[in-house]
Amino acid sequence: MKKILGLILSLFPATLLATPGTFHYVGSLQAEVKQSASENSQTKFIVAIGRKVVEFDKKDSWFLVGVDKTGGKDGWIHKRHLKSSDPDGIRY
Repeated sequence: MKKILGLILSLFPATLLATPGTFHYVGSLQAEVKQSASENSQTKFIVAIGRKVVEFDKKDSWFLVGVDKTGGKDGWIHKRHLKSSDPDGIRY
């Protein structure tokens, strides 16, 4: 049973198994950070590719993140915009 569970877990991307405190990088050219975990939610701000974010919470396919070096900005971003490594090599 443990082998089967390990195999199943290995098939999922790292962002699906992430935990609070984990760092992610924005992988889209521009990604909307929302007020709540919904496509219909108001956009708080936009982040660019390569921006480092830290995970605070997760709800379905949405991550509550804090944006590195922005003075405490936070909001919800869809997992499709996140990568586990810096996609462009630029450091902010």
